Amino acid sequence: MKTGTSPEIDLETFEVEDSDDLIALAKTLVDGNHPGILCTVDHEGAPRARWMSTLDFHNFPVFYSLTAPGSRKVAQITEHPAVNWMFFERDRSLILNLIGKARVLTDVPTLKRVWQEVEEKSQTYFLDQFGKGPGFVVIETTVESIECDAPPHGIRFKMHPAEFTRV
Repeated sequence: MKTGTSPEIDLETFEVEDSDDLIALAKTLVDGNHPGILCTVDHEGAPRARWMSTLDFHNFPVFYSLTAPGSRKVAQITEHPAVNWMFFERDRSLILNLIGKARVLTDVPTLKRVWQEVEEKSQTYFLDQFGKGPGFVVIETTVESIECDAPPHGIRFKMHPAEFTRV
């Protein structure tokens, strides 16, 4: 099956277990230390993308990110919870899309827990915008499917999150 110019691998003939090295590499992209691109849908139905770097993957396929409570993405997720996260190798030899549903969490125990679990906090610029209160909310994403692309090798396949965590 072809999509564009690179072949797509059908999981009925492709064994995910045979790609342990590729999956291991993909897992390094979602270790909480690499920024990702979050795509949401705005109130007019248009896609919106932005870099995100305060991530926690300890409970994958559910993962968390920190953001400002008044950000546009919070309103967009509240209205349209379908999201796409993209992570990639610096040389773009591997691109990982995590597709799922997101929701915004504001309860204090969750905020404290996720704050402690987020490893990379050097880009929490949104915290400077607030004088009191926690100054952030948590975006919880539940991954429903994973698309893995390795363009130099012509490999493209989809997998269920359970397959990703099992391998």
